[in-house]
Amino acid sequence: ELKYEVNAVARNLRQKKTNSIGVIVGNVLSPFYSIIAKTVEDIANKWGYSTILCNGDENPEKELKYLKILKSNRVDGIILVPTGKNSNYINWMIDSGVKIVLLDRLIKGTNCDAVLVDNENGSYKAVKYLIEQGYRKIGIINGYLDRTTGRERFNGYLRALREAGISPDDNLIKIGNFKEDSGMKLTKELLENSNRPQAIFTTNMDMTLGALIAIKKMGISIPDELGIIGFDDPEWASILSPPLTVVSQPTNALASTAAELLIKKIEDKKTGTSHEPLIMTLHTKLVIRNSAQKIKLHLLRLKIPKLMMRTK
Repeated sequence: ELKYEVNAVARNLRQKKTNSIGVIVGNVLSPFYSIIAKTVEDIANKWGYSTILCNGDENPEKELKYLKILKSNRVDGIILVPTGKNSNYINWMIDSGVKIVLLDRLIKGTNCDAVLVDNENGSYKAVKYLIEQGYRKIGIINGYLDRTTGRERFNGYLRALREAGISPDDNLIKIGNFKEDSGMKLTKELLENSNRPQAIFTTNMDMTLGALIAIKKMGISIPDELGIIGFDDPEWASILSPPLTVVSQPTNALASTAAELLIKKIEDKKTGTSHEPLIMTLHTKLVIRNSAQKIKLHLLRLKIPKLMMRTK
């Protein structure tokens, strides 16, 4: 067995390969990224590759540190959920022969292949559904706008409002950091405002969980007093009371597609660095459950003139 290992090392040195790939995700505590990491590892193992998992923590400095560590460890490729920064270093890595596939987000100014989901259309479908249920004052708990996921999901929210003739209200727009604590804090701010929303759209799983905790602590009933839709469909969403309406994204397919694309790039000796980036976009789906329903009259009364409320 030892002889086999020595021979494998010698072969990899001749081929200038380490049979390892790096995976840099936004937050290892997030169930979304846990699924991503596990799926990538499973695919890599099938191809004979090991994985090195790094927690970028949505921090450009930590991301750069891990990119440098992975480069010094001579990984054959990297799957990166980017912060949107460090494009110069990433381009240098690509030019030096490291294969990189972006997952979930793009970076401007890089020549990277990427596997994404249709974030804008997913958000658009969610907010359009809320409008169809009668909601007009729709708040959003969103992540960083300098990440493509945050910007695209925000654009979908705005598109649905404007298409329905509803002017966006800055008081109903909250920008967080994609983490549970910001979801909790920003939801509390929204609901303590005198101009509180009739419904909330949260743009990732962790902020959705934070929002639900805040709503529970404030004693607000879903959907009787507040509608809510989240982006992403964790296992717990369907067993809540009431079950949560969500934008479902194909998380396993997102990760497996990125892993297979990266390994094929590594295995293909003819692949250069000057090709046009391959951008693959997977579809989302609105899963309708019971956390947003046809709006009741008492939620609309602030919009109805007092004269109309009088009975003869």
